[in-house]
Amino acid sequence: MNEPTPHNSSLVHIREGVATTTSLVIADGTQIQHKNVMELIRENLGDFEEFGRVAFETRPFETAGGTQHRQVAVMTEEHATLLLTYMRNSAVVKDFKKRLVREFWALKRHRDQARPTALPSTRELAQMVIDAEDAREAAEKQLGIEVKARQAMESYVKDLEPRAEGYDRFIDGDGTYAVGVVAKMLGTGQNKLFAELRNAKVFIAKGALRNTPYQQYMHHFDVKAFEYTREDGTHGTSYKTWVQPSGVEFIARKLGRTIQQAVTV
Repeated sequence: MNEPTPHNSSLVHIREGVATTTSLVIADGTQIQHKNVMELIRENLGDFEEFGRVAFETRPFETAGGTQHRQVAVMTEEHATLLLTYMRNSAVVKDFKKRLVREFWALKRHRDQARPTALPSTRELAQMVIDAEDAREAAEKQLGIEVKARQAMESYVKDLEPRAEGYDRFIDGDGTYAVGVVAKMLGTGQNKLFAELRNAKVFIAKGALRNTPYQQYMHHFDVKAFEYTREDGTHGTSYKTWVQPSGVEFIARKLGRTIQQAVTV
């Protein structure tokens, strides 16, 4: 029987959770005698039941001679749609088709909106807990990595502090270091450092610009020109290279040397 629900309409009703209509409703809407509608259903019953069983009910109805009984077909949306395709497409039938389709659709939409959200199953809840725990462990692991990285950086900075303080004592007034001082920082002698820089193609090896940097490395150094007088009275120019603070680390990396913790002169 039809469920007592406000979602039922004049054409469509909920029957055991399924939206249905009846042969009586269709007969009335298409203005076709009910017995003719039932004959059409019975003649094509095999076609209808491809979409599920058609339910038949015996229902009472009142006549001038008293209460009578007749058989009524209860039809799903698919059954009703198929039945209407077997009818002549008159203006009345077309209008009823639109009304019936509209009411099936409206009822379905109303039920979808009213349907409560399904609660997760026990298995789904367990999986949610597992996923949350995995996410927490991953976050803790990432935090641990970040903490270790920060500690390593702090240790490195502390390691550089005394080294920088030691170097500051030897820095020139213009913020550069003499090559001899840098050599001591790297645990070697000045002449050996010059030779290594020439071999590494950092310094020019010959000519008036010997022991000055190539242009591509100039930003790590400062070259100063000095005028001098030769024994014959003529004048010449000599060049002396100084090392910028960035050049100390550059030279150490380029030559594969380690900067010493302390420098003495």
